[in-house]
Amino acid sequence: MKSLFTRLFSNLLVSSFVVLITMITVPFIAIKYSVQTWNTSKKADLECITSSLITEIYETDGFLDGAVLYQALEPYLLNSHYLFIFDQNTQPILLLNKEKPITLEEFNLIIGDFQDFFLENPLLEIVSGQTTVAKLLVRNRDFYTYKSNRDFVATIINVASIGIAITTGLSLLLAFYLSCSFSRQTQGIVSCIKDLSDGKRHVSFPATSTLELDTIAQSTQVLQQQLEREASLREQWMQDISHDLRTPITAIKVQLEAMGDGVLDSSPERIHGLLQELERVEALVRDLSELSRYESPEMTITHKELSSCSFLDDMRERFSFLCKQKNIDLCFNSDIFSFSADEHLLQRCVSNIIQNAIQHTESGGIITIDFFQDNGQKILNIKNTGSIAAEDLEHVFNRFYRGDKSRTLGGTGLGLTIVKAIMNLHQGSVSITNTEDGCVCVTLIFPESLNLL
Repeated sequence: MKSLFTRLFSNLLVSSFVVLITMITVPFIAIKYSVQTWNTSKKADLECITSSLITEIYETDGFLDGAVLYQALEPYLLNSHYLFIFDQNTQPILLLNKEKPITLEEFNLIIGDFQDFFLENPLLEIVSGQTTVAKLLVRNRDFYTYKSNRDFVATIINVASIGIAITTGLSLLLAFYLSCSFSRQTQGIVSCIKDLSDGKRHVSFPATSTLELDTIAQSTQVLQQQLEREASLREQWMQDISHDLRTPITAIKVQLEAMGDGVLDSSPERIHGLLQELERVEALVRDLSELSRYESPEMTITHKELSSCSFLDDMRERFSFLCKQKNIDLCFNSDIFSFSADEHLLQRCVSNIIQNAIQHTESGGIITIDFFQDNGQKILNIKNTGSIAAEDLEHVFNRFYRGDKSRTLGGTGLGLTIVKAIMNLHQGSVSITNTEDGCVCVTLIFPESLNLL
């Protein structure tokens, strides 16, 4: 497996060489095209001049003479030109090799076989009126025949070679520098993440000059804080579980041992007390299992369209008798609307709150449940007479937290924690406050996105 430095360095080199090859190829293609254009242009210029002179001489004299043509063309000829003029029957009128007239025999020696030459080189016909007066073939020596042209191209190649060498060196240095810089930044973050995975906490992540790496560092820093918080909660949770389980189990064990030794009698009242302790342990285990399931990432809920009135009717039927026993008034108020929720979980959530309210409301008190709509949100308020100490308000949703330090009121300390977990599953929120009219109010808010209607 290649390191980040190796991958980045090799990728930068490949990119640089692709750019260099492109820079090399484009100028050479341009030079080649320019040379071809130059050769074609020079040939076309000489053809145009020669054709005009041949036409002019023919129209003036009525025939073409080699000496007259040579005299007329001589000012335009260079030692790089090859110019051959033939009559209508392809018989030579004027043969010029490097601006010097040559005979047919010299042509065969210098240029090649006369007949083969015509097969390889098409002739340009010169027409005056309707008559073909001559046939012309113009050839000029290549661009590189001239020393000045050769020097010009050589200069371009030398400058390009030096530029390529300098660019290659700079590319190597820049690629090495960037790769080292980026690799150092990533190695610092990787080292911190490795420390974090090895169980270390309070790891300090270095700042970098790269946005994405800074984002990774910041996100991992947040993860570290969450791990620290979860570790603290887990430690506290284990302590609370141990305390809540150890106390009743120890009481049960001591009493059973005493009954076995004959120190205590196994009266119905004592057996009933032991059963109550076992029921408390059973309730704690059940709530722990339930909370663990609700907080699991795999937990999903089944939304169902519910009626606000029908839902509150179910709550009234479930708790009316219990409230009458404690002489507590139970009032329900609701707008008429439909909303989306998991019926079983929501019943569990609201039941926990009402049970908690009944437990902490004295005789003659009142519990009021209001269910209404506000700006598309569904809001459920559960109020009961009483109050919560200010120092307890921010902790009531924590696991095993109970304002009753002596725990004489029973309960597992997980009821409101389960409420919060259920509301999180519904993407809603829960809060608890002391109201000005001397009541405790628990507010459940269901987001508009869960509405079915």
